Amino acid sequence: MKILKNFNQLSFHDASVESVKREGDCIEINFDFVIVTPEHPLANGNIIELKNAQVVFKKVKSENALIWHNDKSPISHPNPSAPIDEVMHGKHKNGLFHFDGFWQVDDWSEWYIYSENFEVTGEPIEFPRARY
Repeated sequence: MKILKNFNQLSFHDASVESVKREGDCIEINFDFVIVTPEHPLANGNIIELKNAQVVFKKVKSENALIWHNDKSPISHPNPSAPIDEVMHGKHKNGLFHFDGFWQVDDWSEWYIYSENFEVTGEPIEFPRARY
């Protein structure tokens, strides 16, 4: 399955970052899974789990990684090449893709990727929604 639109109708909650690769102006992030929510046009009202999901950001303009060691303010991440191990949220707005989640055991991190577009691929497993 290939997804090119409606990033905010994907769920990255509890997804693990398996690897990050950079080549030119592209960033490729491999996740153990990504969920396509029922609201996504390609889901047809079902929940789809994309196993071994790959998210590629193309035409990346810049990126920034921050880490929170307290609740006052973040600092530059000590490992900006792969700043998150377990994602809690992934959102997109006006060319900014934002992930937040945990790095190592309990370090809260944020990752900002400024990109023109994205592509998500993975092995789809469909879970039909229960009928009421």
